[in-house]
Amino acid sequence: MTLIRTAAITFAAALLFAAPASAGTKDDIRDLQSRLAAAEQALAGQSQAMLKVSQMERQIQDLTGEIERLQYELDQAHTRLDAVSAVLAGDANYQAPGDFSGDMSGGGNAPVSLVPGAGGDPIGDQIQQSSGASQNAPAGDASDVALPLDPNAAFDYASGFLLAGDYPRAKAAFQLYVEAFPNHPRTADAQFRLGEIHLALGENAAAADAFIAHIRNYPNDQRAAEAYLKLGTAFARLDKSTEACTVFKTMKSKHPNAPAPVIQRADLEMARIDCK
Repeated sequence: MTLIRTAAITFAAALLFAAPASAGTKDDIRDLQSRLAAAEQALAGQSQAMLKVSQMERQIQDLTGEIERLQYELDQAHTRLDAVSAVLAGDANYQAPGDFSGDMSGGGNAPVSLVPGAGGDPIGDQIQQSSGASQNAPAGDASDVALPLDPNAAFDYASGFLLAGDYPRAKAAFQLYVEAFPNHPRTADAQFRLGEIHLALGENAAAADAFIAHIRNYPNDQRAAEAYLKLGTAFARLDKSTEACTVFKTMKSKHPNAPAPVIQRADLEMARIDCK
């Protein structure tokens, strides 16, 4: 305002010097005062207009940032859908980005079912029982996770966090396991459990990535049908019903002899999201 006041006074002074000799009268003084007030009002209006322009520029910057964020999320969704399409089509040459682009060609151990009610899997039962509450659980510190050098000991180490309900450390440990032992027979199980943990934590997009990795890298694993089931579940939770229905139908087509609980769960999910 000091700048505005100074400009107004300068403007009034210029008018004063430009006035005729009779400007010393009271009428002329009143006229100059009126002009000064008008000049101050005009300058104040210009200041408000400049402030509004500045606010609009900030709003435009915020909107631009939001558009860029939404575009990034859309690109990520398209990447996942491309990966699903490639997996369902059996494209062995497809190289997906991110978590599932590596070559992990290990086999699998005897099947351990994670389908509710199937029994025989204390770790899977722990995940299923805790999945509801764990979505609201605070994130733990997984910075102290360090795998043993022996792959079997490392798997037991990661599984111990699951049994204790420590999902952040379990997630970090199984992710490290997949990266450290890509060709070990237990890596398929580790990849599957990683997806289960993401589902339990409500991290459905990450769960989809993990199960896509399992399907792509371990197509002959005895847990492959369950991976399709869980992938479809993740897509359903992401409100991607069309993709979920495609995954469920593909599972039933590729694995007609899947365990009965897996087929039954797929049928229930398909009915819930109204698959045609």
